[in-house]
Amino acid sequence: MELRQLHCFEILAEELHFARAADRLGTTQSGVSRLIAGLEASLGGKLFNRAKRSSVSLTATGALFLPEARAILRQAERGETIGRRAARGEIGSLEIGFVASAAWGGTVSAMVRRYRAMAPGVEVRLREMETPRQLEEIAAGRLDLGFLRARADYPVEVKVTRLQLDAMHIALPEDHKLAAQAVLKPADLKGAKFIVPYFGEAAGFLVRIHTLGEAGGFTPEILPPVRDFLTVLTSVGAGLGVGLVPESAANFRIPGTMLRPVVGVELVSELMLASRRAEASPAVRQFLRLAGARG
Repeated sequence: MELRQLHCFEILAEELHFARAADRLGTTQSGVSRLIAGLEASLGGKLFNRAKRSSVSLTATGALFLPEARAILRQAERGETIGRRAARGEIGSLEIGFVASAAWGGTVSAMVRRYRAMAPGVEVRLREMETPRQLEEIAAGRLDLGFLRARADYPVEVKVTRLQLDAMHIALPEDHKLAAQAVLKPADLKGAKFIVPYFGEAAGFLVRIHTLGEAGGFTPEILPPVRDFLTVLTSVGAGLGVGLVPESAANFRIPGTMLRPVVGVELVSELMLASRRAEASPAVRQFLRLAGARG
């Protein structure tokens, strides 16, 4: 049983006339007869009464089969539509991870909003997680995309695209002696205790702090690492030390803290979009195209 046979059956059942059915189908009456005969052979029963001197009519079998044939045809049409939309990336789902600092600057929400405007049929689920875990989840196929901080190396299964450069500022307790200064020089931070996230070494934050120390003529004192930037800011607010954080942290105001830029040395962090290297999902590829056209 073929879809073209069912389509022919539906048209003939509507017209009850071989010539008119042939015209609608763009074929000959003999072509209609062959399709109907093939369908009847596969079903093992007659679908139409075809007396020479009377009009064509449905048999009892044909009348019972007609709604089923129509249901199959509509389901096939729907399946084809869904398949085409999925192939274009218009439907499906995306699991997207993000570091908190990407959310503070609005990058995640802005890009997802733009993507949703392009593909409203795709379900998007956002999951906050730090860079190392995002890379593990993407490599394992449990996460489709990840907004994360650049690092020295990545799993072989993962590729990254740079989205933006974020300036890094010094987070100070509001009662710190340097809080009155609008900008800081590297030498101002001599004697400060630096709080870093536990992924700081792989993401290059320790290197930046040591660069800061070299520019200021001192060796930085690094405290034991903490979980993430939020913990860095909370610790700074508690007066436990100072932190090097993305400028966007200013949008996530922690009581007792303030941010100050540093002049005389370049302190930046790359925000990356990570995905699987061999990505087959049309929805993911469409999001990556959007990221490539960003700005």
